[in-house]
Amino acid sequence: MIKLFNRNNKKRAKKNAIFNKKAERDYKNAVLSEKSNFSVSEGYKTTRTNIVYALSNCTDKCKKIIFTSSVPTEGKTVSCLNTAVSFAMTDCKVLIVDADLRKPKIHTCFGMKNDVGLTSYLAGFAKFEDIIQKNKEHKIDCITSGHVPPNPSELLASPKMNEFFAKVSEIYDYVFIDMPPTLLVADAVSLSKYVTGVVIVVRDNYTNKDNLRKTVADLQFANANILGFVLNDITKKEG
Repeated sequence: MIKLFNRNNKKRAKKNAIFNKKAERDYKNAVLSEKSNFSVSEGYKTTRTNIVYALSNCTDKCKKIIFTSSVPTEGKTVSCLNTAVSFAMTDCKVLIVDADLRKPKIHTCFGMKNDVGLTSYLAGFAKFEDIIQKNKEHKIDCITSGHVPPNPSELLASPKMNEFFAKVSEIYDYVFIDMPPTLLVADAVSLSKYVTGVVIVVRDNYTNKDNLRKTVADLQFANANILGFVLNDITKKEG
């Protein structure tokens, strides 16, 4: 029985390793590049233009924008990352922050290490300058999540988070923050008071209307500035 149990564990670990490598490959391939589909590239450029127009009356030197969704697998991480990349293409000084402290993915998309990140700074284990990683290919700065903490909501609500936003505001033109879905945890709603606006990602033929209404209502209750919606994963119709 012990040998069988160990063998099953090895099979499961091997299967998980294969799945994780595939997920990592898929996320890396989803990042905008010269090889990206034209319609995908243009879609993110349109998103960039719409955000610029939505913030045309904003006087903040640094625009800080949260990307969230109602539930998982609606495409918020890839949408956040590629929107940030599209802004970096215009020679803006851009930072992307992985503030999804439960299921971080930005480091996977960029192929970065995640030993030190946002949680390291918020917990007082690292200086601000030590958590910034640079992606030379896309000319963008990145702060990964760091190790998954036991108290993510408390860290994000701490005074260090306010200090963090004050620091990034001195350096960057745009800061894009990937946050957890609103119907799982209240992190995005809580942090909306620190940022310029919030973008809600919606997945075609997947997002539930009631869930979306609840997300909008929660953000409006917090007086969040909802900039708009990104419709993701649209199926092209033939004919």
